[in-house]
Amino acid sequence: MRASYVFLLVAICFLTFFQGIGRPAIMDSDEAFYAEAGREMVESGDWTTPHYNQEYRFEKPVLYYWLVAVGYQTTGVNELSARLPSAIAGLILTLITFACGSRFYNHATGLLAGVIVATSFGYAAAARQALPDLLLACFITLGVWASLNGLVIPRPPGADPIRRWWLCVAGVALAGGFLTKGPVAVLLPGLVVGPFVVKRYLSARNSGPHKASSVLTRLVLDLVFVTALSFLLVVPWFAAMTATHGLSYLDRFFVTENLQRFVTDRYNAPRPFWYYIPVIIGGLTPWSPLMLLWLRPIRRLIQGVQRVQSAEAWVVIWALVPLVFYSASIGKQPRYILPVLPPLAILLARAFLMRFQEASSNAGLDSRDRLLAVVGVVSGGSGLLLGFLLYRASNLLFDVSPEVIVTGVVLLTFSGLGVIVVAVSKKQRLLPAVIVISSIVTILTAQYIVLSRSGPEPVEEIAALLRSSAPKSVPYGRHRVFVRNLLFYAGRPHVALSSREQARTFLESRERVLCVLTEADFRILEETGVTIYELGRTRYLNTGNLTLRTLMFPDSEENLETVVLVTNLLPDGNSEPLNSEGAHHDESG
Repeated sequence: MRASYVFLLVAICFLTFFQGIGRPAIMDSDEAFYAEAGREMVESGDWTTPHYNQEYRFEKPVLYYWLVAVGYQTTGVNELSARLPSAIAGLILTLITFACGSRFYNHATGLLAGVIVATSFGYAAAARQALPDLLLACFITLGVWASLNGLVIPRPPGADPIRRWWLCVAGVALAGGFLTKGPVAVLLPGLVVGPFVVKRYLSARNSGPHKASSVLTRLVLDLVFVTALSFLLVVPWFAAMTATHGLSYLDRFFVTENLQRFVTDRYNAPRPFWYYIPVIIGGLTPWSPLMLLWLRPIRRLIQGVQRVQSAEAWVVIWALVPLVFYSASIGKQPRYILPVLPPLAILLARAFLMRFQEASSNAGLDSRDRLLAVVGVVSGGSGLLLGFLLYRASNLLFDVSPEVIVTGVVLLTFSGLGVIVVAVSKKQRLLPAVIVISSIVTILTAQYIVLSRSGPEPVEEIAALLRSSAPKSVPYGRHRVFVRNLLFYAGRPHVALSSREQARTFLESRERVLCVLTEADFRILEETGVTIYELGRTRYLNTGNLTLRTLMFPDSEENLETVVLVTNLLPDGNSEPLNSEGAHHDESG
């Protein structure tokens, strides 16, 4: 039975995490940093120091870059290789959550918790981007789970080999997380597991000084072993970086990139303490309405009717520690909170199964529970809303046929209606299954209709124009568009032009240069007297910056941009202006 559960979870993850990750193009976001740095790592042969645009990139450790670079060497430089580490991390997280839920409760709870992780929109989005955050969440979750098994969860006599194996897994997980994003990968598991380690020692003291001494000795030796193993795996790369770049690198990484990122607004705008609450609700969609099922247990706990079991205490603390930790930081980003979702998925799964079991025992298997009905209606309503938003935003999807958009709207609408119908019927036991189907439909609709198109993406079109318009020796700049991802497709360094004045100076060069900018900036520069010639253009919707407001109030004038490739000198010395197709005007009649 357990093997069939694992097979089911892998199949679901294939649809939600892996299917179609070779498209769309690398987004104009942080994703481009990791995709391009991996490419430059392969190209330069420098596997120690990551580079972006042929400059040092010290912001993050090296592990994700290594994984991307290995993928490029295996399957070629493409979007699939760049995103595959995130998708694999999502799969591992799903299986870890299944194992945790099964160990703490039962296989049914573990299966539903794993399904929630595999089909939550937050995880699906993170698994489809070349970013290290889901990999970090994977290492943190594995580190917590392995540490609990090795240090806290009681084991029968003679189980020391199993316990030592778990300690090895914990050490490797902490090291992997540290090499992915830094000290937070060790700090969070320590904060989660630490109270339970202390509790275990205090419980041993109640059994007498000899027992307490024995437990303390073992705990210290185990912690030293985990720390030493992590240290041995982490130190070589940091030592190599220090030998290459000096002690200033350590100061920049630990102080500037970690401490200041947490306690200052240098990298992220300040956000309120409660910022992550709506982020978690959105990230757990379409399962977040299940949080309503927590209301009765919480009320019973407050009234003293119900007590917290040890397993529940572990999972609740596991969820609260990352939430409180990241909420206390000044600089916040939505994807930072990913480590909180696995324990929340376990709690949601447990709440649903307990509620359904209680309702069935009171009124039979074909009963209808009002709160479960509300949960299902809200969850299904999100599908209806997304169908409506896709219809509203159809004018932004100018390169998608109306028939395809209508198909997407119909699929989203019917999948949402299916959830609602089951929720209000006497077949509420099917609610998780129909939510899974609705989630898969939504994720694949977004992937194939909203985020990508059948032909080359706009950034690929501009990169192709760059390559065909001039050899690599001709420098090119870009101003306020394709800020990060153009470099990946052009395959050569660019000049970053952060202001219109810099773009003007660049285009006034005596040598031939190329420049990528918006049509609006192109016209303004022309009006100021800069002599430039258009080589080609494309229309562009930045899907990496899509927001709920954009979908609710789509405005093609505001949300769509025309991107232009221009040059200051024509290759043949001809000064005739070019038309929008990049050809000379023919004035001979």
